[in-house]
Amino acid sequence: MALFSQPDAGWAATPLSGLAATIATSVVQTVRDAGANAPRSQQRVIGPSEIGMPCTRRMAYKLLDHPETNTSGDPWASIIGTAVHAWMEETYAAENARLGRERYVIERRLHIRGNIYGSADLYDRDLRVNNDWKVVGADRLKNYRKDGPGPQYRIQAHLYGLGQENAGETPEHVAITFLPRGGRIDGLHVWTEPYDRAVALGALERLDNVLTALDALNPAGNPQAWAMFPATEAYCTFCAYFQPGSTDLSVGCPGAHPTK
Repeated sequence: MALFSQPDAGWAATPLSGLAATIATSVVQTVRDAGANAPRSQQRVIGPSEIGMPCTRRMAYKLLDHPETNTSGDPWASIIGTAVHAWMEETYAAENARLGRERYVIERRLHIRGNIYGSADLYDRDLRVNNDWKVVGADRLKNYRKDGPGPQYRIQAHLYGLGQENAGETPEHVAITFLPRGGRIDGLHVWTEPYDRAVALGALERLDNVLTALDALNPAGNPQAWAMFPATEAYCTFCAYFQPGSTDLSVGCPGAHPTK
């Protein structure tokens, strides 16, 4: 008899069996396959959401299109986020129609610099603010409410501000709206600060420095050079290049604080 063992996350630890197990296995596999083949999952060129990542080693792996080692992640949170973004797009398009004008610029393709592009969720022309949706769980929402968005999301917000400026807008602020994955919509949190072109340009300069180091050190041809790219704690277990216990950085990264 087929069994389907669910992860013990506090709600369902008893294995399913029979037809229920067959259906569960099919649903999980179909969702994972769809998630793995989604356009964002297939992206290889670095984008605004990754330029601000604190971990230089992770950025270096990404820039070299290094083979991913941590590929067992669950796609469900990303799928929920994609669905929410699509719903918000339709909702704000309807709001523009109601207003009879394009107050909101929705899902605009932005040119940041060179071959760096991004898709901005929402630009409010009345408030002159670029707003990015993030759909998060309760624990993350609590952290963002307490500590702010962190450097990666903050830099992404200012890069979008630069992109809007390049598109002819006059952004004055950037914002990130953290939407609760569960619970009520009025449990959201909004972070905002004045748009600062220098933040975006500083992030791009850091990117250029990493590219220069990759060219000079050539870790693809000299694997020992990977050690020259420092690892910084930034949700290591969710990193595509994380490999616990790895002693060969050309294969995978053991994390910023490896354990033996």
